[in-house]
Amino acid sequence: RAEMALMAMENEAAMEAAAAMAATAAKLYTGISAPTGDGTGASDRFATYGAGDNADDIAVTFGDGTNPGTAVNLSEDEDATVAAQHGWEGMMFTAEPTGDAGTYEAVVYSHVGESTEGAKFNDSANGGYSLTDGSIPNVTTVTDYAGLVASPSFDQSAGTKTFELPTNTVAVMIPGSFNGVAGTYGCTPTDANTNCAATVAASGFTLVGGTWAFTPTDPEARLMETPDANYASYGWWLHKSEDGSTFTASAFHAYKGTDPGTVGIADLRGSATYSGGAAGKYALSSTTGGTNDAGHFTANAMLEAEFGDTHMISGTIDNFVGADGEARDWSVELKESTIGDEGPISSDGTATAAGNQTVWTMGGTAADDSGAWTGTLREQGSDGVPAIGTGTFYSEFGRDGKMVGAFGVNLDD
Repeated sequence: RAEMALMAMENEAAMEAAAAMAATAAKLYTGISAPTGDGTGASDRFATYGAGDNADDIAVTFGDGTNPGTAVNLSEDEDATVAAQHGWEGMMFTAEPTGDAGTYEAVVYSHVGESTEGAKFNDSANGGYSLTDGSIPNVTTVTDYAGLVASPSFDQSAGTKTFELPTNTVAVMIPGSFNGVAGTYGCTPTDANTNCAATVAASGFTLVGGTWAFTPTDPEARLMETPDANYASYGWWLHKSEDGSTFTASAFHAYKGTDPGTVGIADLRGSATYSGGAAGKYALSSTTGGTNDAGHFTANAMLEAEFGDTHMISGTIDNFVGADGEARDWSVELKESTIGDEGPISSDGTATAAGNQTVWTMGGTAADDSGAWTGTLREQGSDGVPAIGTGTFYSEFGRDGKMVGAFGVNLDD
């Protein structure tokens, strides 16, 4: 009897889990759609990097079909861990706007290079800094310094933090670092009524309220050459309504900072292959006893470009891993498309054209052509061949499956 009772409990738990998955799959199936528009349309599904003070955020905008949406800025969740994909750094972004706005999340993969050892801190002739009496004077007067300023005392996420002058002291002294080198910030207030302060900037902190200087602990410490602040990214985003009854999901690719693009590939000849990763959301939803499965996926991505009189490119997304961490016997064909002279990938090689279709194969069975994919090749090398590519894709498997995703690839050696 005890064994039968245990089996009954296990069966009940399995049935409850299956019912919950079916409900989630149905909501996500309805909510998955291709990325569209620029955020101004009533049916747009759009995401990109934010602007101004929100330049490090992911801004998501989607309409309700009748009215355009309002951009919501998602900030990085520093407590979340997202594994890198083929050398592209992974990050989680979230937001919980006030009011009846639900919750947002996004997973983003970025092509950020690694830091390397550079010049000595005090070697101004080779990329270091010019010191006066062992310090960088007037740190506040150089706009580009804001992103280099750091200290455990500058711990606010917004606004300004003030530092009062200690008794019997003429300057505020704060341990910190400048461009990665440890040292001390010293601030002499402008007058008796002014406090030294640190104000959150678009990147880093602006120091105000007095004359700030930075003194390195070791003037000959090596600077770390940090990666370029401009880089390509791809990922997916999901919105859940306040009551959890509706989901909205899509994907995006973007460039943070000034996009160098790709220009003048018309004269290229030959071929190139690109390899990397992909990620997105999927849902298999059946009301007739079929499979119910939903969540996020990761996968491999491969593109093959042929440069000639007409530049053409095609690709494959495969080696899928589902939300449960298990492999899926899927692949998605990215059908042959045109590459424009400045790098856009679409049906005719222009940045505004629709994408060519995709084919989702599951367990050896290929669905009909569906959906679309688009992308961009960027960062030409000295030989004129673009070094990286990003894009998005949307595909359907009959009436039971939908997926939306994005990819980031690097030129193979």
